[in-house]
Amino acid sequence: MTSKLYKLEEGLAMAFFAGTCFMVFLGAVSRTVGSPLIWSVDVAQLLFAWSCALGADIALKHGNHVVIDIFTRRLPEKLQVFLAVLWQVLILVFLGLLIWFGMKLTLLNTQRSLGDVGISYAWVTVTVPVGAALMAITTLGRLCRCAMGQERILIQGHDGDAI
Repeated sequence: MTSKLYKLEEGLAMAFFAGTCFMVFLGAVSRTVGSPLIWSVDVAQLLFAWSCALGADIALKHGNHVVIDIFTRRLPEKLQVFLAVLWQVLILVFLGLLIWFGMKLTLLNTQRSLGDVGISYAWVTVTVPVGAALMAITTLGRLCRCAMGQERILIQGHDGDAI
């Protein structure tokens, strides 16, 4: 079941990003021909916010977030594990704050309109608590697997990764 949800999350992130690119392209072409679609930028913003929220969780699942391990890679493995677990707990606290304040922001924006599209701007701001909740679930799952001995958490990057 979780692999189906992951594939859905990945598919939605890709679709939202493709939609963002299409809306930006459509807006540029329409301006070039002298008939601008002013709503295309607003729709692109909405789609991009959703692709970022989902993409951040996908990157977290793959361990592709930035890691600066110049000092921690030299520490003993047990200390690395302790620091990694502590770091995951701090991440959960931060994500909890993002969920809390993101919901407050979303509720503040329910009456605000998303440009000329005519829908609530809350559809953009709700990406903050949704993305944070998805990342919190991923982090909790990682901590649970670590506690059960199914996953080893270390604070180490991947040498040789090129961006």
